[in-house]
Amino acid sequence: MPGQPARELPQLNIGTILRAGVSEWRIGHGLAPRACEGWQLVYVLDGMVEEVTDGRPLRLRRGRMLLHQPAETCGMQAVGPVPPEVLRLEFEAGGTLLDTFRSRTVVASPEERNALRLLTEAVRDGWQVIEDGARLPEPLRRPDPPLGTERLQQLYLEQTLWLAARRLRHEGRKLSPRAQAEQKQNDLVQGARLYLAQHLEETPTLEQVCRAAGCSRAALQHAFSERTGYTLREYIARMKAEQAAGLLAQGYSPGEVADKLGYSSPAYFSQRFRALTGQTPTAYRRDPKPLHLCNK
Repeated sequence: MPGQPARELPQLNIGTILRAGVSEWRIGHGLAPRACEGWQLVYVLDGMVEEVTDGRPLRLRRGRMLLHQPAETCGMQAVGPVPPEVLRLEFEAGGTLLDTFRSRTVVASPEERNALRLLTEAVRDGWQVIEDGARLPEPLRRPDPPLGTERLQQLYLEQTLWLAARRLRHEGRKLSPRAQAEQKQNDLVQGARLYLAQHLEETPTLEQVCRAAGCSRAALQHAFSERTGYTLREYIARMKAEQAAGLLAQGYSPGEVADKLGYSSPAYFSQRFRALTGQTPTAYRRDPKPLHLCNK
C-alpha cells in the first residue's frame, strides 16, 4: 500500500564449495570436533548419528538435516544399529535466508529430499572419500569431474535451502503465537525424551539433558511441566521405573536392575519402584503387566 515501506525479501548467495562428501560410517566412528570454516549442511541419508554443536549433542535420524554456522565447533559419531550414510557439505554463503536454519533441525519434505538426492549425486561426481587404514574419511576433489559439477552442487544446495525455508516459514505463519510456543515446548520435550531413552542407563544429569535439548534448565523444566504434568526429575524417575519393569519382566533380578539403571542400592530401587507402581520389584517380576507411568 502507498506510504508503507516495502517488505524486505530474504536473500541467499551461495559461494565456493569448500569441501563435501558422502560417507558411510562404522558404528562408533566419527569426526573429531573442529571449527567450521563456512556454513555446513549435514543430511542423514540412512541410519543415525550424534552430531555435536559447540559441545551440545543432538541425535539426527534418517531424513533430517541441519546447518552448522561458521566458527561453530562441530563433530559427529555414528550411533544406532545401522551404519549411517551422511552427506556433509561445507560452503561459503551469505543472505538473510540462512537465519531460518539457525539452531534447528529440519525433517526434509519429499520435495526437499528430491533436491537433496540430486545434490548427493553431484557431490559424488565431484568429491571422493579416501579411507587410509585408521584415518578418518577425508573428502578430496576429483581431478576431472563431469562438466559443471560444482555449479550443480551450488544450484541443488540453493534449491534445497529455498524449498525448506519456504515450507518452514509457511508452517510458522499458519500457527498462532500460542500454538508456536506449544510446538516449541513439544519439540523440547520430544528431544529430551529421545536423549533420555538412549542414555537412561548412564543416569544423565539435568544439565546433560538440557544440553542435548539445546535449551536452558528453566525452559526445559517449564516445557515438561506444561506438556506432561510432571517435573523433569519426576519424568526421569518414571522413565527409569518403566525401563526397570521391562528388565524385571525379562527375568533380571531386582539387584541386577538396580545396578544396571544406576540406583544407589537395591533397597532404594525397591523403595522408588514401589512408590511409583504400588508393587515391590519382586512382586512385579512374578506377575508383570505393562506400565504406562509417563502418561497422565
